[in-house]
Amino acid sequence: MRIYKALLFCILVIGVIYSCSESNDNVDFTLDSFCDTVNIGVGNAYKSDSLFLVNPRWIRYHPDSFLIIQELRSPKMITVLDLKSNGIQKLISKGKGPGEMLSAWGIEIQGNILFVFCSQLRKVIKLSPDAERKFQILDEYLLDEKQTSKFYPLTGELSVCLSDIGDESRLVYLTKEGKLIKKFGDYPPLLNRNEVKPDNDIFASYISAIPNGSKFAVVCAYTDIIEIYDIENGLEKRIHGPLGINLEAHYVKVGPGRMTRRVPAYLTYCMVDAGLNEFMTGLVSYKGEKNKGPQLIEAYPKKILCFDWNGKPLRIFNLEFPIFTFDMDWKNKILYTVKCADESPEIVSFSLKDIL
Repeated sequence: MRIYKALLFCILVIGVIYSCSESNDNVDFTLDSFCDTVNIGVGNAYKSDSLFLVNPRWIRYHPDSFLIIQELRSPKMITVLDLKSNGIQKLISKGKGPGEMLSAWGIEIQGNILFVFCSQLRKVIKLSPDAERKFQILDEYLLDEKQTSKFYPLTGELSVCLSDIGDESRLVYLTKEGKLIKKFGDYPPLLNRNEVKPDNDIFASYISAIPNGSKFAVVCAYTDIIEIYDIENGLEKRIHGPLGINLEAHYVKVGPGRMTRRVPAYLTYCMVDAGLNEFMTGLVSYKGEKNKGPQLIEAYPKKILCFDWNGKPLRIFNLEFPIFTFDMDWKNKILYTVKCADESPEIVSFSLKDIL
């Protein structure tokens, strides 16, 4: 009888732990909270005999009618596609010298300036098009903040980035030269924060801002938390959904060091893009399985969720295929995406004029 009672107790404890890690009881929204769900079709594939994408992971629309694409394992890490002339320009070689980067993992547009970020070197390169519509380097600088994974230019004078791994603050404001102004913000809830210190490894995130930089969204990649910040007042809202993940983290010994393992293991949000009245993020919702990683098409979104700047759910865009990345031309209401594929990924655009 004692063994039976002990076994029953263990089953109950496991059930409680599981129910606490994933629950819709504490979410601020579900997929049913969105006013509209729109199937946006197959879109229009961009065709060019001279364009061959190697391994694209970011796309950004430049207001002078360019598409900027970041590629992995390519001799030149940035591809500029001129939408007026169909011309192509390849930029930024791999290296540690002037005008070079080890990995251009982060491209953003502020005004008409292209910012390219390398987390390994903590380097930012600024570029803009000249009179011949060719991008030229304006400046490059190093960030004061060490080991940040995300950088975003809010205005011509101010940038924000995720803080260093292990830092007590969530975010950092930087000058236009990359100098530290201040650290601020706390981390989203972690169930066992008394055992494991939360940081930006656990809460790795994407960042995007309203055009004038006064508000910005921080969207978690491994849990379903979205934060809205005001440039003056700090955190305005933290919303949780639609999965109801209550995250734990555990230290795992790896050789002489250790790494952090998240429980449950999810891929949740992918990319974020912000406009004047709303922002949007891709929803992945992949739950990891033991000793099994996701298939390529499982690791990227087929849904894009849209919110206003109060965190209210607006609409869902359903795609017919997963996408590596996306960005909006907010003026002309065109959504640009890169279709997820092992071979020959392609740029696909969608007109949203009848929706937005």
